[in-house]
Amino acid sequence: MSTDHRAEAEKHLATAARHLTELPSDMRIAEVSAWIGQGHAALARNEEQAERTADLRDALRLLRGREYDVRKLVSTHIAKALASREPNRWKAGRELAQALDMADCNMDEAIDARLSDDGWDPRSAWKAVGSAVPAADPWAATPDITAEVPERVRRVLTERIAVMLLDSRDDALAEAARTLAFALKNEGADLTGDIEKRITELTLGADPSDPPF
Repeated sequence: MSTDHRAEAEKHLATAARHLTELPSDMRIAEVSAWIGQGHAALARNEEQAERTADLRDALRLLRGREYDVRKLVSTHIAKALASREPNRWKAGRELAQALDMADCNMDEAIDARLSDDGWDPRSAWKAVGSAVPAADPWAATPDITAEVPERVRRVLTERIAVMLLDSRDDALAEAARTLAFALKNEGADLTGDIEKRITELTLGADPSDPPF
């Protein structure tokens, strides 16, 4: 049977107080009772602290378990969105991952792990909607994202690359233009046709068969 140290402390401290007030001549009993009472009080505090520590440990274990479950659910949701072929779902998943980064709650590692578990190459899934390719297929073709390049951006890139290619005074500039065009193509944004058309326009003028609008 365990000892109730708080009750024992209260009993001995009450005995000490009684001998101090009612029998002041018997100081020895009061001192001993006070020492015993203080000892039980210290043990009671230790027990209470141990109980609080155990409660905090259990609460922390519970919170960690809940955090793990939440991270697993959220990372799974984002991973499935990134692997989706639905533009709005892919965008929402990526934006959620970015928002979590800004909130100091980075989940990229968990998301990539889930993508890998589902058989996707994690690096490909982040690039654009529908860009996820199977991890087991190293020769998978790069998804074509040419149509997803904003028209204004495509026009600027096409213009700059065409002008650089036509600059006969600087071979390094032309080489840089070719490198940029190939790099864009490797990422799935093939502007070759637009560049060729712009070079023709700059050298021969606009195609007379094109509509004037």
